[in-house]
Amino acid sequence: MYWRMIFYRNASGKCPIEEFVEDLPSEDAREVVATIAALRELGNKARRPLVDYLEDGIYELRARRFKKQFRVLYTFAGRKTILLLTGFVKKTKSVPAWRINKAKTLRKDYFKRVKGGKNG
Repeated sequence: MYWRMIFYRNASGKCPIEEFVEDLPSEDAREVVATIAALRELGNKARRPLVDYLEDGIYELRARRFKKQFRVLYTFAGRKTILLLTGFVKKTKSVPAWRINKAKTLRKDYFKRVKGGKNG
């Protein structure tokens, strides 16, 4: 059974994941989309090297094409539901703290607006 995937949208309707994928070259975008599809199938059974836990309920989905590394930060948003928050091309050894903090801010906004403040 597949997991439900929610793409975070801000109050004006912008979706950081869609914008990230649309800005990538087509082959890179296909790799990221395929990796998201793998997460949809595996859900919380996904392990390294596909995913890794960062902190405070934020996970990274890892995609790679040649020497480029792509990351999609996500969290779990209820039973069999994954909330995709933001994506970026990774250029440093570890995920920058500001990227993780951005994901936390988006998660907080999502639960405040969509879930009425309840986490899950």
